[in-house]
Amino acid sequence: MKALITGITGQDGYYLAEQLLNAGHEVYGLVRRPKAWPLGATLLGGDLLDAYSLEQALEQARPGEVYNLAAVTAPGGAWGTNTPAGLADVTALGVLNLLEAVRRTCPQARVVHASSSAIYDPHRYGLYGISKAFAHEAVIGYRTGHGLHVSNAVLYSHTSPRQDGRFLAPTIARTFRALRGGGTKELVLTDLLGRRDWSHAADVAAALPLIARADMPADYDVATGRTHSVGEFVDIALDAAGLTWDQAITVFPGNPAPAERPADISGITALGWKPRITFEQMIREMVG
Repeated sequence: MKALITGITGQDGYYLAEQLLNAGHEVYGLVRRPKAWPLGATLLGGDLLDAYSLEQALEQARPGEVYNLAAVTAPGGAWGTNTPAGLADVTALGVLNLLEAVRRTCPQARVVHASSSAIYDPHRYGLYGISKAFAHEAVIGYRTGHGLHVSNAVLYSHTSPRQDGRFLAPTIARTFRALRGGGTKELVLTDLLGRRDWSHAADVAAALPLIARADMPADYDVATGRTHSVGEFVDIALDAAGLTWDQAITVFPGNPAPAERPADISGITALGWKPRITFEQMIREMVG
């Protein structure tokens, strides 16, 4: 089987490519510019904002499965915060370009789009949330309007040692590793009570082929079904680093983040998926 992955050099794309390659599949990755990528994958030049390049890449790869994991992310992302350049173009309109390229070039391919739990409260996440909601609805539109086998994987919070360092989990792990090594910069937090449904990115990646290969396309929440507070995350990370709260943490109490909508994991578990890496194992791997 041939698979094309957008965002192959990101956290999720890297894990997915490794898993598909280890299973004996032929993997192509769409990239705007080459950098480190999973050994064995073939990189193809392309851009979600360039419809012609997408059609060319699809023509070359002729994939049976397409995984869209590319997006411009915005940690925090609330209205009024700085917005990365190209966020709406790539994260919203880029998905529309990809769906249309699939429709024109390889309509029999099965497509999985990495949606986000931000779609359930999009305004909380600013332009990122609105862009993700647009892309999510575009997938549904191409499924119902054009009959494509396209599905949304609604990904809840997930992390790993490969996650972008701007996010909370790798920031905690990085700070504690530095303190353990003799650094002096403490971690400053305002919300220890906020709860998230955290998964390991490798587990999330393993769910995506199950969604692609389901008999019928649909939308699936991908999460553990269990939430943990930021304080719980910090407790385990401190223990893994051999540190105490007074050595590593400054807290300026603020308002806890609103609770996210609980995940409905019935669909993804019915496909045979379950997380294999526990919350504690994930954190200890990140702290090292």
